[in-house]
Amino acid sequence: MYGRAQAKQAYKQTITETEEPREIERKVFLQITGELERAARENQTPLSPAALDALGRNQKLWGELMFDCAYKDNPLPDSLKAGIISLALFVDRHTPYVISGEKTIAPLLEINRNIIKGLAGVSPEPEQLEEAS
Repeated sequence: MYGRAQAKQAYKQTITETEEPREIERKVFLQITGELERAARENQTPLSPAALDALGRNQKLWGELMFDCAYKDNPLPDSLKAGIISLALFVDRHTPYVISGEKTIAPLLEINRNIIKGLAGVSPEPEQLEEAS
């Protein structure tokens, strides 16, 4: 067991040292979004432990992003930081409604997918820009 844990830690450190932060963030979003997609396909109430875990991980990710954006030395443009904080607050408010069965995972998936596209350098479709204005 110890050898496996050591190997896993070495792998994580190698990735951190060789990949750009943006790519690491994209991979984290891909993993969590995949978990949310599986939870959405389950379509069961109450939610499975895996679905609850995915929602919790997503909420934690967005909480970390919000706090990172609030950090005064964060180099992102203020408008981008404000947008990320706004999305994080939405995720935080929406998630309990998903857990209680009052709302669906769909908006959380849409947000994450758009972030994944942005981190990959894919521009939004023209109709998405019109809807946002």
